[in-house]
Amino acid sequence: MMISSDALHLGPLMLPWTLIIVATGLMLLSAVLFGLARKYSWSKQQLGQSQDVLWSSFLLGMLGARLVFVLLNAELYFAAPIDILKIQDKGFHLWGGVLIGALWYLIRNRQLQIRFKAILLIIFILWIGLGLAFKSSLKTEVAFPDLVFAGLEQERLGTDKISLSQFIGQPTVINMWASWCPPCHREMPVLAKAAKQHPQVNFVMLNQGEEVATVNAYLRKHQFQFKHVLLDPYGELPQQLNSFGLPTTLFFNAQGQLVERHMGELSPAMLQQYLNRISDQP
Repeated sequence: MMISSDALHLGPLMLPWTLIIVATGLMLLSAVLFGLARKYSWSKQQLGQSQDVLWSSFLLGMLGARLVFVLLNAELYFAAPIDILKIQDKGFHLWGGVLIGALWYLIRNRQLQIRFKAILLIIFILWIGLGLAFKSSLKTEVAFPDLVFAGLEQERLGTDKISLSQFIGQPTVINMWASWCPPCHREMPVLAKAAKQHPQVNFVMLNQGEEVATVNAYLRKHQFQFKHVLLDPYGELPQQLNSFGLPTTLFFNAQGQLVERHMGELSPAMLQQYLNRISDQP
């Protein structure tokens, strides 16, 4: 088991903290409902209905969180509607989902007294707040990595040494990828397009553990053009930043501070949000 600021890692399984916080919050509410049922002698039917509505509120809240995020990024999603279904991009609006789920619970569980509804709502909001505070506490101040890698010349099988520190001064995106990784391949066109649209941002494609010939062949086959393609044969950057799994994308501001870290496949909408954050910072 490994803990990072993004997720809890159980072998190959990665559980994002936001999902853990929400799921454990619902388990806590379910336990509170059980305690209330015992104290106030609720019938089994009343308890069962309250718990059923609780979990249906969770599902509706998840759907609502996705819908709110999609609407806030409508232009990007409507350009490629199929991306709306790709929830692995982690595009959810947490508080939008909480609001929709809470409203559904209040409406559907009318037989529950208002004071009990208020207790459950307060407990859940406090739990979410504490969970997010815990998640934030896992983040440490990360400076721009002072590492040197071989730079890939796509026109020939040759390399030049490039220091990552040379990218300080501009917002920088570092994508750790490999040619054998399916989600890496799926997000590659998204990154290539963004690199052309945002010339003020450095896009550094840091390959993990593959030979020069393999990387060159992959880029040529799929006609991906990136200005900065580097090779990390021993996984030095993931080790230094405690990042696990591919793809992982790091977002640094112009001062070289790590602002965001995304594990998994990027959608255009999520990428745009991250780019806005590193570009807006002074």
